[in-house]
Amino acid sequence: SPASAGRIILNIMKNKFFSGFTLIELLVVISIIGILSSLAVVSLNNARAKARDALRKADMSQTRTALALYYDDYGRYPICDNWDENRADFGASPDANGAGCYDNELTSGLSGGSRPYMPNMPHDPKNTGNNPSISASYLYRYVSNSGGSQYALVYQVEENPGMDQVMRGW
Repeated sequence: SPASAGRIILNIMKNKFFSGFTLIELLVVISIIGILSSLAVVSLNNARAKARDALRKADMSQTRTALALYYDDYGRYPICDNWDENRADFGASPDANGAGCYDNELTSGLSGGSRPYMPNMPHDPKNTGNNPSISASYLYRYVSNSGGSQYALVYQVEENPGMDQVMRGW
């Protein structure tokens, strides 16, 4: 009958309109997605910091190897006489002394000349210009004694902010 056909159509339309998600269900799902994405961002930032720290350690290891080759050829390390035995960083301060020695004396000694030991000197991933005015913490520093028999490479990692990492050679 036409009346029962009308009820069937009305029931189909009623089920079609009320079979979706409620506003509360949508808000719960959206908030859960938001929490999970914020956790992923924090985890990603930690992974990036660890990757930068690994790069810093690899850069210093490569520089130390180049310094050993330089020493084998010249019997001394590149000279930048700001050595101070009484300081934890041996005088490789984050100013013109340490960063300047790295960019000038060390760079010309290891990357210059007829036999370069390194094609390009590495720089901190957060301070690619090794500029103390950009970051006094994240830059590579170098110092040696006046005879070139000792050196110190100094850098910082994000794992221990404010703590200098010192690689000393003699």
